[in-house]
Amino acid sequence: MQFKLKSLNQIRKSLVMNNIKDKNKSYYHAHESAYKSIKQNGQVGWGNVKTIEELGDDQTKEYLRLSVKNWISLPAGKKALDLGCGTGTTAFVLSKLGFEVWGIDISETAIEMANDLAIKQNLKINFSNADILELGLLNEKFHLIYDSHCLHCIVFEDDRMKVLNGIYESMLPSGRFILDTMVIEEDFNSSFGFPTLRFDENYILWHKTNNSDLRGVVKLQEQEWCPQRRIYPSMKIIEEVHSAGFTILDKKLDKQEEGEPWMLRLVLGK
Repeated sequence: MQFKLKSLNQIRKSLVMNNIKDKNKSYYHAHESAYKSIKQNGQVGWGNVKTIEELGDDQTKEYLRLSVKNWISLPAGKKALDLGCGTGTTAFVLSKLGFEVWGIDISETAIEMANDLAIKQNLKINFSNADILELGLLNEKFHLIYDSHCLHCIVFEDDRMKVLNGIYESMLPSGRFILDTMVIEEDFNSSFGFPTLRFDENYILWHKTNNSDLRGVVKLQEQEWCPQRRIYPSMKIIEEVHSAGFTILDKKLDKQEEGEPWMLRLVLGK
């Protein structure tokens, strides 16, 4: 690490002092530009994929199917919410399992693409452009809520707790929350080798940006940086979900490629 980024308290203070122009948009709104690039390049999702069949990874989709089988009896007609659905990868899986599916994402372009891909598969899914920090606005209760690799994109602690509390309140009493998120384990490479990325002592991954208007962007050494990921150790995630009132029903750690964050997969109940 070539230099240390500011502490979270310093970041909070700088956000107030800098009078950021557009306070309605936060660091995670930067996903919109990524999805615009994906669409312009003729792709249908992350990883340069160009077909529906290539969307997502088999490990994640199989885990989701198995978790539904083990923890949701008779999913047909039950309501499921896919958080950070992107272009619809896991929403499609849930729909094919029989759920009545809602999918939300902060990116308008991602939702447009998800709707187009659902039509091509003759799937009826309620996709909408919405903020994960405002789940109460959906005014729905769900049998299943799935985190489609979204929580690690929510950086600040108060934002993360707002998300977890919103999920808890949006679940039916017998509902299940499946959390699928990046975590740091022993072989995680925090240097990355990319000059555009920095990982700090608060477990925040930052990327260089030219957009100073987003809430969360800080300026260091004449360069603006936007928070991109919060990649906690697995025990910290477990503390968070317990603090939000969840009970852990199942836990799985999946190793990824060497030097990459692992995936912590939890099935949670009330």
